[in-house]
Amino acid sequence: MWQRVVETYAELVEQYMVIRESMSTLRLSRSELALLTIRKSWHDVKLGWQDWRDHPSRSIQLAVLTMAVFGAVVILDKIILQFTSLRRYGLPVLKRPKGVHRWDYAALLQEGARRYPDTPYILTYSGYEYIVYPSSSFDEIKRLPASQASMIEWFTHVFFQGWRFLGHESSSLYKTVGVDLTRAVPSYVQERQQHARRAFELVTGPCSDWKPFALFQTAMDLIAITNATGLVGPELGIDQRWRKAVQRFVMAMMGAIFASHAVPGIIRRAISPIVFTPAWCLYYYMSRLLLPIIRDELGTHKPDQDDTKSGMAPLEAKADGTRNFPMIKWLMARYKVEEATPRQVAHDLIVASFESTPSMAGTLYMILSELVIRPALIEEIRDELSRNMVDGRLPQTNLGELKKLDSVMRESSRVNPFGYLTLFRRLKQPVQLSVGPRLPVGSLICVDAYHIGISEALWTDPKTFDPMRFLKLRQQPGHEAMHQFTSLGADSPGWGDGLQACPGRAFAGNTLKIVLAHLLMNYDIKLPSRAEKPKRFSMPNGSLAPDMNAQLLLRKRRIKVD
Repeated sequence: MWQRVVETYAELVEQYMVIRESMSTLRLSRSELALLTIRKSWHDVKLGWQDWRDHPSRSIQLAVLTMAVFGAVVILDKIILQFTSLRRYGLPVLKRPKGVHRWDYAALLQEGARRYPDTPYILTYSGYEYIVYPSSSFDEIKRLPASQASMIEWFTHVFFQGWRFLGHESSSLYKTVGVDLTRAVPSYVQERQQHARRAFELVTGPCSDWKPFALFQTAMDLIAITNATGLVGPELGIDQRWRKAVQRFVMAMMGAIFASHAVPGIIRRAISPIVFTPAWCLYYYMSRLLLPIIRDELGTHKPDQDDTKSGMAPLEAKADGTRNFPMIKWLMARYKVEEATPRQVAHDLIVASFESTPSMAGTLYMILSELVIRPALIEEIRDELSRNMVDGRLPQTNLGELKKLDSVMRESSRVNPFGYLTLFRRLKQPVQLSVGPRLPVGSLICVDAYHIGISEALWTDPKTFDPMRFLKLRQQPGHEAMHQFTSLGADSPGWGDGLQACPGRAFAGNTLKIVLAHLLMNYDIKLPSRAEKPKRFSMPNGSLAPDMNAQLLLRKRRIKVD
């Protein structure tokens, strides 16, 4: 490129000298000669453009046409956004302060709370307009029914542009996870300990001395195997094909979502099926792996004999003495007649795996990030685990006895949330809340969760990580059952709330405690030399992602516990 610049400059100088010699009799000044040179050069450019236009190559012509069409689409998209903007309802648009990165949602929400402390405002993201309500609106928004303000509709509209790949109402799956699975969790604790042990054996291998692991990837592997052995059975759960497919499916989904958001809004509906093709292929592959197991299970399914709706359907123990959750039987018992097919079961199991794996892995990443820099806290948690274990086995309960570990998990979620916004909804009916204007159908609303986590009205010294904060709160009279990791409420925005709250929170909390218990009782952990506490990074949509390069060192504890 530099050579081309030099050649162009030499050519201009040569033209200037030629003109100067030929025009010397006219006694023109240098500025007049320079202007004449520029006009001559512009004339040459126009002639070159005319020649290219008359005899262009097809590739160049196509490239220029593509750029022109894309530019026109961008302009048209901006025009449409101007005419459809919710600003016409009197809502202010939050402008990014000077020097603040557009992904720095903490700074953006601080600015929003400063400018509009008690009223909603518009925060734009990739062509979407989110109406951000203040934290004080949490309880009001959580009470909106799904028929009026739907989380699933938000998910489908924003992630899939209306194409219902995974985003559709599934009351059967919701009830199975929220009722049957939740009710069965305590009785399967010791089976799930065996699943966790198997996961560690497969993921870490021998660790007689310090061994480095990618923190988030390891968390993904451990969660994927521990969950899968219960949800889809131990045979498929430890199958490397399934484990890799689940993780690649998550990455393919995330990549497709961000890719679709990179193009103008008016063409996203057409682009989405294309960018989601890798995810769709993985979905089909996962279905192929599941269908033989599902058909085999359905071949022995006798709904008139199994008490499937009790959440305690009997299953014959496996060769290793463990049982897996009878998810297939629970789902079949809740399906409508037209839903009860092997493919519907496969779809719901894939959805359950997709929604549980990355969120639990991210939570485990952040908990370990806090524990690894606090060796004394690890010993305190180990002491609690030892007092509640018998022969290395956790009690067959919901593990509410592990109050210190629960407090650490809850405090980690408070300090390290998944995102700074919560209660995402898309309106299916017009809504008028106590603050702000009446909003039309299709509006996207959410709540500022950032200021819940740092609220001085809710928390003492909120910017400090206090591992026993919630244990101390539970010790207050009448609060014994409150302030738990899985508790809902306006002070715990991570699970959502109301009828659209996460139905799998009990399963998630149980999984994390079992994995952490096995890790802390059987391994030592530390950071690599000179490494800092693992970080997290803001994403374009307001969520937070772990540092994929962060590492953790593991070593088998010298004293064997179980």
